[in-house]
Amino acid sequence: MSHQVPPVSPFVLSDGRCISIRPVAPEDQPLIAEAIRTASRETLLHRFFTPLRSVAPEDLRRMLTLDPAQEFCIVGEYVEDSVRRIICGARYVRLREPTRAEIAITVHDDFQGQGTGHQLLKLLVERGRADGIRTFVADVLAENTAMLHLLQKTAPHRHSTFSGSVCHVEFDLADAKPA
Repeated sequence: MSHQVPPVSPFVLSDGRCISIRPVAPEDQPLIAEAIRTASRETLLHRFFTPLRSVAPEDLRRMLTLDPAQEFCIVGEYVEDSVRRIICGARYVRLREPTRAEIAITVHDDFQGQGTGHQLLKLLVERGRADGIRTFVADVLAENTAMLHLLQKTAPHRHSTFSGSVCHVEFDLADAKPA
């Protein structure tokens, strides 16, 4: 089952700035490379589980070349003084069992705490439901309390298990709370 995503969805942050949430495109590669380069060590550690400073161009191309039957990815774009920035991203990738998908959400440091992560997760849940996904899974570093809180708020009936410093979270999309 495929679900059309509006090309651009405006979202107003809690501080009044406006971003455009849209499907990722291969031509976003330089903007995403810049977002990775300018993000904090902590943000990169939370997303990639390693504090990398860059992603090889071929790996970035692979991340931006999606199989729509298996993956969905959106980004948030912010424009200020004619300068475009990718400031957040969210994706899911179906697992072997096609009704299950792994999710990841990243928000650049300059835009954290503004409701962006909540909006991205809401859009992932909506799209996942429309695409026949029933369960989302995520591996989250235990120190990433903001993401764990977001998942708790969105999916109060989630199942969480800890293994060392990683929390594995699973939740049914039918139980996810809308924003």
